[in-house]
Amino acid sequence: MTYSTLAPATPPEHILGVVRHLPTTAGSPPAAPWPSVAVRSAADHDQAFHEVWTSSRTAFGGQYKNLSYRHDGETFFCAAEIPDAARLRNAVRATYQAVVELTRRLGYRLLRVWNHVGNINAGNADGLERYRDFCQGRAEALEDLTGEWRVHLPAASCVGALAGGAVLYCLATRSRQPLHFENPHQVPAYHYPPQYGPRSPSFARATLLPGDTGPAGGQLFVSGTASVVGHATTHPDDVAEQCDTTEENLEHLLKHVGQQTGTSPGLPDFRFAKIYVRHAPDIPYVAGKFRRAFGENTEIRVLNVDLCRSDLLLEIEGVVAMA
Repeated sequence: MTYSTLAPATPPEHILGVVRHLPTTAGSPPAAPWPSVAVRSAADHDQAFHEVWTSSRTAFGGQYKNLSYRHDGETFFCAAEIPDAARLRNAVRATYQAVVELTRRLGYRLLRVWNHVGNINAGNADGLERYRDFCQGRAEALEDLTGEWRVHLPAASCVGALAGGAVLYCLATRSRQPLHFENPHQVPAYHYPPQYGPRSPSFARATLLPGDTGPAGGQLFVSGTASVVGHATTHPDDVAEQCDTTEENLEHLLKHVGQQTGTSPGLPDFRFAKIYVRHAPDIPYVAGKFRRAFGENTEIRVLNVDLCRSDLLLEIEGVVAMA
């Protein structure tokens, strides 16, 4: 499984899925034989890019309920677009239930989920923030997992989109057991207190897909990480301080993963990272700060969207190559 932000140049049978980050003015993407979704997450054409997931094996798939999927016997990719509505909860629950049903049926385990919600901080028809509405549907679906469902939660992110309802896409793995991690400096999201909504967010802070011989050589999927310590947002009005806390959270997380796996991942080991920034004037500072932190070998994409809390100014996620 590999990732690229270039337009598909791979033979069609090796493409698992494509996510197009587009401005609201762009037309709908053409039909494709692989899962293909458009996220209205680019504030302008300069931010637009294709997120292409490919395999060295032949991939095949189809449709299941509202999911479009492809898999190669080892790696699974699926995507869904949820139409905008006055309430998202029921459609989100049904979509996540479909993901759980399909991955189980095909013998896969969830590895990483990405979510984009249009107008994420706005209220729904009942006055509940759309992000909290989304979280309620997601939690109700995932708690149907057998056993202690929280230990199976994968890495995830949920950020805004400039239009639309919600877009979901995810990766799953078959033969390798994913390892899920929390950050010792943060309360697990699924244990957040009720002040953050009727149901807590449902994700792990990172998930490791081991390599052929163990953690070394694997890929660490880092969830959306922001200026949250414990469960509280820090420095709500200071983008520089939020950058520093976000960087510290990433470092704490990587150090913890390294201690648990006998590896030593660091910020320069990010293969790529997506940086979400709430306010456009903050983009040069945030992008420059993390270009220096990651180094020149990390591919960085920056998107100007709202975030899951109205007091968060930036969020970062990505994939780390484990050494």
